[in-house]
Order: sequence, then C-alpha cells, then structure tokens
Amino acid sequence: MTKAYSSNLTSYDLLKTFAVIIMVIDHIGFYFFPDMLWWRAVGRIGFPIWFFLVGYSRGRDIPIQLWGGGFVLLAGNLITGMSVFPLNALFTIMGIRLVIDWFMKRGFEKSVYIWSFSIVLMLVVLPSYYITEYGTQALITAIYGYYVRYKDEAGKQAAANYMLFSFFTFIAYQQLVYDFDIWEFVFMFIGTLIVRLTLLDFSSKVYPRLTERLPCVAVWFFQLCGRHTLRIYIVHLLAFKFMAAAMGYEGFNWFEIEMIPSGLVEDLGLCLKNFDFGQY
Repeated sequence: MTKAYSSNLTSYDLLKTFAVIIMVIDHIGFYFFPDMLWWRAVGRIGFPIWFFLVGYSRGRDIPIQLWGGGFVLLAGNLITGMSVFPLNALFTIMGIRLVIDWFMKRGFEKSVYIWSFSIVLMLVVLPSYYITEYGTQALITAIYGYYVRYKDEAGKQAAANYMLFSFFTFIAYQQLVYDFDIWEFVFMFIGTLIVRLTLLDFSSKVYPRLTERLPCVAVWFFQLCGRHTLRIYIVHLLAFKFMAAAMGYEGFNWFEIEMIPSGLVEDLGLCLKNFDFGQY
C-alpha cells in the first residue's frame, strides 16, 4: 500500500529533515570518530524527535518494512562484528508501539499510574540500554509525544510537566554515559531543551507558501528526508558498518559475532564513577 503525501512541505518534513541531519552527524561520530565527543553531543539533541513522533503518531501498526529493516540491520551487525544486543532502534520502536496505547489509556484515568511507571522506567534506563537501543529512555520520550498529541484531553500543564521530566532524565543519563566536558554538556543541554520545548507545540501543518518559495531541489530534499526516513536510516547505517569494518576500525571485525558489547560490566561501573553533577 502506498501512503498518500501532500505535494507541499509539511511540519513532519521539516522536523524529520532536521532529525535526519543530526542523526547522520551522530552516527559519523559513533562509527568513525568515537573519541571526539562533540559529534555525539550534537547527536543527542536529535534523539527526542524520533521517539517523540512514535508516541505522537496515531499509527500503531508494525509493517513488514519495519520488521525487515530491524533484521537487516541485525544481520549487518553480525557480518561486521558488532554485538547482537542492544537490538537496534527499530526493535525499540516496535516495542513502544505495542505497549504505549494500552498503558496511556489507563494512565489518563489516574495520572499516578503514569508517574509511578515513569519513575520505574527512569530507574532502569541504564540496564535497558543493553537490551534495545535507548532502552526505557525511548519509551519515556514517546510518552511525552503521546501527551502532546492528546494535551487537550490530558491538559497542557500535564504535557509541560512530562516534558521537564523526560528532559532532565535524558540529560542526566546522557552525561552519565558519555561524561561530556563542560562545553559539550552545555551544548547538549541547551540544544535538547530547545528541541523539547519546540516539540511541545508540534502539530501537523502544511506549508504551501514555503513550498512555492523554496527551490525545487530544497523541496525535494526536505521531502526525501521526511518521507523516506526508514530507508535512509537503514541504508546509511549499513554503509557505515561496512565502511568501518573495511577500514579496520576498532570493534569491527568481519563475522566475529558477540551477543553483548565487550566490557559491559566495566562500562556500567565507569558510568557510575564518572558522573558528578557537582562539576556542573
């Protein structure tokens, strides 16, 4: 089945194009410049958009393209020597789609359910990172998207409150994982805050005047990024994996399969040792 798209630019096109650019920057840092954390600091500000949109969307189907993309990327990991776990973000998205409506419909009846569950999600973020990419942090962000979609029902203040919760939880855990220096941290903090505040007023819009004024190439680029996101995600990740393996980068070895990242326990211990909010 083919999805019908507007011939004009939409708010989804603009938002996803920004997210795609940030995502590619983040992945360049991950695959080719792992010691240069500025790439990852930039990449952090785009993370909320993807899982926000999962919660914001009314669609909860899990199409074959999503399953197929998840397993293709998993095969890419096996070929290039990356670990099976954490499962890639497409599996995270599928898991969120399965559970979020069931939970939020009950949570809207009693907000204490949402907040109690969210506290549990916050406490298990780190271990969940080694099951699927972004772990329960992704679900927290999707819940924020759900709040924005239904803020007329839940209340604008409730959406704003959850935005702050999702923001500070994300910032704390990203600093815990990456141990950014002061300027990287400040950039991530401000950039992520701007993105989440912008998402608070997100809605589906069409921009015919903007479409007319922009060059055709620019319109094509925005619509490519906004409407073929899954293909872009899969293709560029596969390309980066094979390039890193072909160039002999550390951690990439042809057909050396491992289930979980090496040094898992050491990494968790280092996260806890490095994190110190007092320095900020």
